[in-house]
This record gives sequence, structure tokens and C-alpha cells, in this order.
Amino acid sequence: MKVNSKNSITLSQKMVLSRIYCNSITGFTNRVEDLAEQLFYDADYLKMICKDLKNKGLIKEINGEYQLTAKGRSVLTVVLTGGVFDIIHPGHIYTLESSKKLGDVLIVSVARDKTVIESKGSNPMNHEKDRVKLVSSLKFVDAAILGSESDIFEVVTLVKPDIITIGYDQKHDERFLIEESRKRGVIVKVVRLTTPIPNIKSSKIKKDIEVMRSF
Repeated sequence: MKVNSKNSITLSQKMVLSRIYCNSITGFTNRVEDLAEQLFYDADYLKMICKDLKNKGLIKEINGEYQLTAKGRSVLTVVLTGGVFDIIHPGHIYTLESSKKLGDVLIVSVARDKTVIESKGSNPMNHEKDRVKLVSSLKFVDAAILGSESDIFEVVTLVKPDIITIGYDQKHDERFLIEESRKRGVIVKVVRLTTPIPNIKSSKIKKDIEVMRSF
């Protein structure tokens, strides 16, 4: 069995820690049967893993559910990124894959319909719940959640990421993100990603679709 030498835990144990963390963010329960089903583990095998994690002080059990301890959370590097994700294209895939490579867990904040209308002046093609479901299905994504309608730092406070990634064309100031996160007790590193295909954007795809429909 492979072992993560940095933290002296197995990859299976890290997967369990990651799933417990993601469930705590998305509101799913962390009972043995839930975790076993999500990870495709035998329940007895999962119990053995959790027992070892408890002995190492990485998780605790309260009312039949597991929670990460502060020590357990410190084992994980959590990456947070966000966007509209109305039409998934190669640029999105590159961004998500690059973000995931920076850590153990990738959480994606999907913009609310209200936010899209306010920032872009038009309705998204797909409803926010459908966009969350779509992003959640991508293999690089560990969990997708809806963003805040009023304050982007509500998600930062919830997730408490170690790293925030932003796309090459996203209008975020790195220093502002770092300082505002720190004010909320979250110390983060901000990474602006590049893209090998900068000309592919959802807005351009939508315009191309509209042109095609006009013929």
C-alpha cells in the first residue's frame, strides 16, 4: 500500500480525510455507510481506516459521524477556484486540472444566477443548480458549491482554502483576495493561472451560437 511520506498516512487514508472534509462543506453526512458508498470501500475496511485515523488524532467521532480535527485538516491542501461554468470548454478543463494539481482537494464555487446577471447583464444559459451538477461531475473536482449572492468571501470563510486559483482573465486582484481573506482569519496563497487557449471563452461560444442560429 502506498504511503504519503510527508504526513505518514496512506493514500487511502488521505482519500477518507478528503471525503470527510468535502462532505462537511457540502452538507452531506459522514457516517460509515455514507463514506463507504461514496468511496466504493467495504464498510469494514473503512472502519479500519477511520480507527487508525482516530488513533493518529486526525479525525474524531461525534454522534456516529466523523469530523476532521485541526490536525486532520492540516494534512490536506485545499484549493478553491470559482467561475460561472455556463458552457464547459477546454479552457475550463485546463483551469480545473491545473488547480487540482496544486493540492489534495479542489472545491469549485459556481456563480449564482443573480451574480451572473449583475456582472454580465444577461441570464446564463443554464440554471445555477444545473451548473453545479455539471461541474461536480468533472473528474478533477472534489466538490462544487453555489457561491454567495452578496459576498465572495462567504465561500472563502466556509471553505478556508490554502490556495485560491484565478483564471487568466478573471478580474480579481491577488493582493485584495489575500488581505480580505486574512481579515476573516483565512491565510491563503493566490495563484493566477495561465491558459494555452486564451481565445476560448464562454461568451465567445455564445456569440458563435447566436450567429449560427441566425442563418
